[in-house]
Amino acid sequence: MDAFMKNLKSQTFALSGWDTASAFANIPFTYYFKNPSSDPTVPFMPSDVLRASFLRALQEFPILAGHLVFNGSGRGFVVVDRDNLNMPEYTESQSPLHYRFLEAAGFSWEAVPHDIVTVTSSPTRGSSGIIKLVNVNIVRLRDNSGLVMFANIPHYVMDGVGYSAFMNRWAEVCTWMQGDASAELPCRHYEFDRLAIDRALPPTMDEMTPAMKKIYAARSLLGQFMSWLSPEALGDFLTEGTRMIPAKAHTFHITRAAIEKLRELATGGETTDRRVSDNDILCTLISHAIATGIAADAERPENSGIWARAKRAMARAVLGNADEFMTMVAVDIRPRLRELRQAGYVGGAITGIPVFYPMDDVTLTDDPAKMLSATSAGVRQTVDGLTGSFIGRVDHSLNQDTTCVVHSWAQALMRPQKVIITNQSRFGLYSCDFGSGTPRWISSTPSFLTNLVAILPTNPNSDGYDVYMSVEKQIMPGILENELWRTHTRLLY
Repeated sequence: MDAFMKNLKSQTFALSGWDTASAFANIPFTYYFKNPSSDPTVPFMPSDVLRASFLRALQEFPILAGHLVFNGSGRGFVVVDRDNLNMPEYTESQSPLHYRFLEAAGFSWEAVPHDIVTVTSSPTRGSSGIIKLVNVNIVRLRDNSGLVMFANIPHYVMDGVGYSAFMNRWAEVCTWMQGDASAELPCRHYEFDRLAIDRALPPTMDEMTPAMKKIYAARSLLGQFMSWLSPEALGDFLTEGTRMIPAKAHTFHITRAAIEKLRELATGGETTDRRVSDNDILCTLISHAIATGIAADAERPENSGIWARAKRAMARAVLGNADEFMTMVAVDIRPRLRELRQAGYVGGAITGIPVFYPMDDVTLTDDPAKMLSATSAGVRQTVDGLTGSFIGRVDHSLNQDTTCVVHSWAQALMRPQKVIITNQSRFGLYSCDFGSGTPRWISSTPSFLTNLVAILPTNPNSDGYDVYMSVEKQIMPGILENELWRTHTRLLY
């Protein structure tokens, strides 16, 4: 701790609209490590080294020890004050469970220590009354057989790229501390200056598309109310909302062979100039499954009465078209702005790009090839349209009006027929080696925000993708019964 304080200086990090664009959510992952030695006396990820290396890595990520502050105009800052630090939550405990029990259960949530997850879906005040910018909970398993680590960072300060950078740096420092004392720790550079995005943008801006206007230009009373709330109060509000609309989550696996089969259906088995990526196929299959689950729930007798019709009429009046489905694709702008990618930027650089479909089209079951072709084309066209000039327009919208972000959240929340998809498959979390080997499995939380799907970090031993799906509890049965989904995926837990 003394070394950490010695190298820390007081400073303020100004946040941008890109940070707050995803600030309604946390970034929580649970890691499962196995002790490679059967001898319980052999040191395995020692507690003192884990904590010391955590503090050493934190020196290079000082923003994570600051206080989240918003001024009267809605501008956000993280204030790092040496005399008043917001130190991360870091806990460690012992479990009577053995690693082989978790492994035999396929790392199912029912088998995991119930107190491992220490945060909710949205950033909220902890026991200290403020939002912590890192939460770590370590549970050691019986006979030193393994370790379960939960680590969370709120989207207010980083996106998944920044989260991965911190976790890998912590692991790298931990390994270095257990190695040759004469070896030097490799030097890394991390860019926290939010102006790095401005420097990477082209001088021109495209016009906002009609789909983007529906989300980023619309205003609502809900958005106005949310814009008045402090980060802590907003977290309380969102958390209470998840309690009122409970989520049900499952993790599925889809093989590369299944992806290829679906791609062949989408293209008619012919060579085409249109690129159809794995992400296009996954987004299409996920959208179809959730849309059909929503449609199946709407047809239940208890949802076909006067009140249900009134709700649909209200949605049509507020949103303009209650018969459309929205797929919100979370896109990282770094690959599209070379200077930003080269800068090693670890702040928020994710934006949600909406794709709208008629419900009848995305729920089409009689002609899977037609549905796959049309829906994947919509995803591909939208992603291809994310040019530097288009990003410039989004940047202008996010930062010109500080309430734009909260209004966009409200628009997404009010749409019952939607899914938000984030592709985390390229996050290098499976390379986190704290000196005793990489994690055998990485998972999200037992439930999350409703109608949110994450394509999880790719396990190096996997033959495809693991998909985490958190949806409103009542629509999950329709998803599990969907023929296309059942045929091409396998339920893990």
